[in-house]
Amino acid sequence: MPKSFEQHFAQKEEKPKSPEQIKEEKALELAREIKGIKERMEKEGKTIEGYQRIIELTRKIEELYEEKESPELSWDWDTKEKLLTDWENDYVKRFKNCGDPYFSPDGEKIAAVVEDEKGWTIAVNGQTWKERFESCWDPYFSPDGEKIAARVEDEKGWTIAVNGQTWKERFENCGHPYFSPDGEKIAARVEDEKGWTIAVNGQTWQERFKDCWDPYFSPDGEKIAARVEDEKGRTIAVNGQTWKERFTICGHPQFSPDGEKIAAGVRDKKGYTIAVNGQTWQERFENCGHPHFSPDGEKIAARVRDKKGWTIAVNGQTWKERFKDCGDPHFSPDGEKIAAWVRDEEWRYTIAVNGQTWKERFTICWHPHFSPDGEKIAAVVIDEKGVTIAVNGQTWQERFEYCWGPQFSPDGEKIMVVVKKEGKYYRLVKEV
Repeated sequence: MPKSFEQHFAQKEEKPKSPEQIKEEKALELAREIKGIKERMEKEGKTIEGYQRIIELTRKIEELYEEKESPELSWDWDTKEKLLTDWENDYVKRFKNCGDPYFSPDGEKIAAVVEDEKGWTIAVNGQTWKERFESCWDPYFSPDGEKIAARVEDEKGWTIAVNGQTWKERFENCGHPYFSPDGEKIAARVEDEKGWTIAVNGQTWQERFKDCWDPYFSPDGEKIAARVEDEKGRTIAVNGQTWKERFTICGHPQFSPDGEKIAAGVRDKKGYTIAVNGQTWQERFENCGHPHFSPDGEKIAARVRDKKGWTIAVNGQTWKERFKDCGDPHFSPDGEKIAAWVRDEEWRYTIAVNGQTWKERFTICWHPHFSPDGEKIAAVVIDEKGVTIAVNGQTWQERFEYCWGPQFSPDGEKIMVVVKKEGKYYRLVKEV
C-alpha cells in the first residue's frame, strides 16, 4: 500500500462502525432535528410546515428500524430466447422520429424517445406514455426496471418526468436523471435564475454554482455527490457542501461501499491524480480518472497514463504492464482481481486481468463483467465475423448486429444479453 493512501486514512484507525451503530447515529441525527423544530416552534409559533417536517422525519426513523428484505430481481433465466420488438416495424416506421433503445436491467423492457403527431414522448415496448412534450431526452431505468425517468421540456420549462408524470418544479435547463439505489429518489443537474445546482425529486440544493455535473448517490441513498465549479475552481460537493480543496480539473465522484469515502480524478499544479475526500494521492500522472472502489472499500483502482503508456493504478501503484489505451477498472466480487479492456500497438483490443491479457485479440472490446464467483469474465467484442460475447476470451459461435452488456445469473452458470439480429431485438439466455 503506498504511503499516500496510508497518510489519507492514518488518523482513522478506529474500529469500523457496525450497521447497527450507523443506524443509531442516523436515528439520533433525525431526532435532534425533530427536537430543534419543536424548540423553534415553541419560540416562533407552530406552523403546518413544521408539523409536516416532524412527521416526515419521524417516518424516516421508523424506516431505519423496519425489517426490509433484500430486493431480489426476479429475472427469467429459463427462457432461452425472447423476442422483444421488431424495431423497424414497432418503432422506426410507426413514429415520425425515433431515438436509440435503452434497456431495463433485466432486459425485459425497451424504452426510446419517439415523436408522433401529438409531440415527443417515451415509448416502452412500443407503448407510448399518454403525456406529450415539446422535447424529450435520455430515458433511464430504475435499478428494478419499474420506473423510467427522462428529462423533458413543456410550455412551463425543463423538468424530469417519471413514467410520464413530471415534477411540479420547472427549470431553465435540466440534465439527465440519476436514480438512487432503491429507485425512490432521482437527482438531476438543473439551472434556474440563481445558477446551476442539483435537484432531488424536484427539490434543489440551496447552494448554486457556476456549473455542476454528474450527481451520484451513496449506496444508502442518503448522500449525493456531484462535481461542481465555483469562483475558486472545480471540486466535489456532497449534499451541497463542497470540499475545501479546488482543482483545475475534477472528474465524476465515486462512493465507497460504506458511503464514507468519495474518490474522483483531479488535476492540480503537480499533475493528474486521485483525490479521496479531497486529499490527493502523492503519485502524479499524465492523465488519471475513473476511480473504482473494491467491494471492501480498501482499494481504489483508476485508469492512468504515464510516460510509458496507459495502465491501471491501485492505491497509487501501477501495474507493471503498459498499453496504448485502457478502459475503466472493474473489481471482482472478492476484490482480488481487476479487469479492464486494453489496446495494444496493433490497435487490437482484449481484456487484461491484474495486468495479464487474454491471448485472444479483437477489433473492439467493451468493458468486462465478472461472474459472482469471480472466475469468469464476459465482454461484448467485435471480431472479423461480427459482434458477439467472449467469456474468458472464448467467443460465442453466433454473431449479431449488436449486443448489450452481458449479465451473469446468480449461480454464474448462465448469461443474459440483449441482442439485435435481422432488425429485431431479442433477450437471450445462454449456458456458460
